[in-house]
Amino acid sequence: MAFIHISVFIVAIAFALVSVYFAKLLLRVSGILGTVGKTVSKLEDKLDKTVIELERTITETKATATDIEGKSLALNSVFYTVKHVGDSASQLSEELALRTERYAQNSSLSGIKPFVRIIQFSEFAASLLTSWQRGKRA
Repeated sequence: MAFIHISVFIVAIAFALVSVYFAKLLLRVSGILGTVGKTVSKLEDKLDKTVIELERTITETKATATDIEGKSLALNSVFYTVKHVGDSASQLSEELALRTERYAQNSSLSGIKPFVRIIQFSEFAASLLTSWQRGKRA
């Protein structure tokens, strides 16, 4: 009978030791879970702030994109005007070249070539100035 009492006593001590270690384990797990809970709540707050800032950034980006689109549409007319001015200048210089060639081939006008060139250049400058002023008004 003493053997049974000793074995029950050893089993009781072993159970007490296992219970103490299990209690320590549960206490540590509880501490870790508390720390994880605090970390998760901090992370949630930071994530909420990040989402709000991201929404603001997206709103500002949309406003910037809209502004850029409006300005690029406004610039389209400027580029069309510049193209038209370039086309006009090209046509004017072609016409000037044709007239210069005609005057050079006309043998009856050989003494007035310098005067003709001065007139042609002044006409070219005047038409260029007019075209520039028209583009500036547009």
